[in-house]
Amino acid sequence: MDFRRKSSNAKPVEAGIDLAQATMSEYLLLGVDGGGTRCRVRITTGSGIFVGEAEGGSANIFSDPAGARNSIVETATAALAQAGLEERCLAKCHAGLGLAGANLAKTASDFSEQQLPFAASTIKSDAITACLGAHAGCDGGIAILGTGSAYVARAGGVETLFGGWGLTLSDGGSGADIGRAALAAALLAHDEMGPQSGLTEAILASFGGSAAAVAHFSRSATPRDYGSYCPLVWDFARGNDAVARHIIQARVAAVESGLRRLMALGAPAIALLGGLAVRYQPLLSDDIQTYLRVPAGDALDGALALARQLKTSLVETGSS
Repeated sequence: MDFRRKSSNAKPVEAGIDLAQATMSEYLLLGVDGGGTRCRVRITTGSGIFVGEAEGGSANIFSDPAGARNSIVETATAALAQAGLEERCLAKCHAGLGLAGANLAKTASDFSEQQLPFAASTIKSDAITACLGAHAGCDGGIAILGTGSAYVARAGGVETLFGGWGLTLSDGGSGADIGRAALAAALLAHDEMGPQSGLTEAILASFGGSAAAVAHFSRSATPRDYGSYCPLVWDFARGNDAVARHIIQARVAAVESGLRRLMALGAPAIALLGGLAVRYQPLLSDDIQTYLRVPAGDALDGALALARQLKTSLVETGSS
C-alpha cells in the first residue's frame, strides 16, 4: 500500500486568469502546518484557486513561540510571492493554523495573543488539522510519526487527541525519541553498562569519541536535533545491529499501543502520517494493517478547511 498523500485538493489556476488581479477583489484562505522540523503554508483564493505554497523552518509554539511566528510569516510571504503578491496581502488572509504545541490550551492562547498580520486566524493542534485533511472531514484516526508523535481519533464528529506532550514526557516512537534513545545507548556503551555496537560507535565517533560532548549537546538539544540521529538508527537496524533493532522494536510497540487506542475509540480507519510512516507501516501487526488507509489529503488541506470554517463563522456573525 502506498501511504504517500494524495495531491492537494486546491483547484489549479485556470488558463487566462490573472491571479494577482483576481485576488485584489477576493479574500484569501491560508493554511499552516507547523511542526518541530518545518512549517508549510498553502494559500488559495476564497473560491479555492491555488495561489502558492512554501516551506520554511520550525514552527513549534511550545518550544519556540517567537521563532514559530517568524517562520509562519516568512513562509506565508514566500507563498504569496509565487503568485506575484506582496507581503501586504497577508492582511487579506483568513488563516487556519495547525501548529505543534497547540494541544496545550494556554500555549495556544498565549500564541493567539501575538500580533499576526492576518485578517483573522484560528489555531488548532497540527494533529487536528492533519486528521481533517487525511479523512476529508469524515470520521477516522491518524498517527503522526515525525519529529514528534501524536494521535487523533474522530468518531461521531468527536475528536480525541492524545500523545504529543513533548519529548521530555511523551512523543514515543518519534524521530526525536529514537535519536535520544540512540544517544543514551551510546553513553551506556561508553560506560560499559550497555552493549556496544556499530550504532553506538558511530554516534560516539560523531562527537569525536567524547561522552562529555554528548552530554553538552543534550543541554540545549531540540527535538529536531535529536531527530537528526533517527535515520542512522534505522540504517543500522536494517543491517541487523542489535542495539538499533532493540530501539526500533521498542518504538514499534509504543506506536502500536497508540494505534490500538485509536481503534478502541471507534476510529473506522487510520492514516499514518509524517516522515516515519513508511518506515513503521510494514512492521505493524496484521490486525492493525486492516485499518490502514491512504490519506485523502494532507494537513494543509485540513488547515485550509479550518480557515474556511473561520471565514464562514465570521460572515454568519456579521464580523466579516
